[in-house]
Amino acid sequence: MAKYVFDSNIFINLQRRQPIDIFPSLWNRIGNLMDDGTIISSQEVYDEIMIGGDDLEKWAKARKGCFLPSSVPVQQEVRTILLSHRGLIEGGSKKNSADPFVVALAKQEQCKVVTEEVRTRNAKSPKIPDVCDAYQIECIDFIGFAREEKFAF
Repeated sequence: MAKYVFDSNIFINLQRRQPIDIFPSLWNRIGNLMDDGTIISSQEVYDEIMIGGDDLEKWAKARKGCFLPSSVPVQQEVRTILLSHRGLIEGGSKKNSADPFVVALAKQEQCKVVTEEVRTRNAKSPKIPDVCDAYQIECIDFIGFAREEKFAF
C-alpha cells in the first residue's frame, strides 16, 4: 500500500546533490520502495523528469509503472484543487504543472506528500505544502521521509 507521493523536485534535487552514479545504494533503496508500492508519483512528475535528459531520466524510465496516470477521480480532484488554489500553476510553467496532480494523488490514495517546497502562506501563490494544509494532507520533506523509513548510509 502506498504511503508517499513524491514531487518531482525530490527526484531532481536528489539527482543534483546525490547523483545516481555516486550514491547507488540511496537510489536503489528509493527504487525498491517504488517497486513495492510504498512510494508512488504521478505521470505528470514523470513528464517533468523526462525533460532532464540525464541519468535520472534513465532511472525513471526503468520505473515508469510507478508513475501513475491520472484516474478520473484524481482529475476531478485536480479541478477542485485549482478552483481554490489557481496560483499553484499560475504562469503556466512546466516546472510546477505536476503540483496539483501530486496533491490530488495523495488525497485519493491517502498518502503523505514528499516535497522540498516550503509554505508561502500566500493564497495568491501557494506551494504544495500550503495546498496540503488546506486538504489535511500530511506534507514532509525528504529528510522527514528518510527518517520515517529509517534510511541510514
